[in-house]
Amino acid sequence: MWESWGSNMVVKVKWFYHPEETKLGKRQSDGKNALYQSCHEDENDVQTISHKCQVVGREHYEQMTRSKKYQDRQDLYYLAGTYDPTTGRLVTADGVPILC
Repeated sequence: MWESWGSNMVVKVKWFYHPEETKLGKRQSDGKNALYQSCHEDENDVQTISHKCQVVGREHYEQMTRSKKYQDRQDLYYLAGTYDPTTGRLVTADGVPILC
């Protein structure tokens, strides 16, 4: 986070995509709260941030959601894999390409 020339606070963000935002769309194996990380980065005004969330591995996500403390959290997601928005290529968290 830094202050821009116009005295606005700016943050550099790395984008995550919901399965339905990918070219392939949501698949049955994409459970609730799946996210795909990407190499897509940009700089935004900090005022565009709506909320923070937590992204963990799927095993950790499943352990956490079994706990009463995390069952109703709307800001908890698991990393389903990676997505390249320019090519539409999806790869699972285990490194297996997903064919369109």
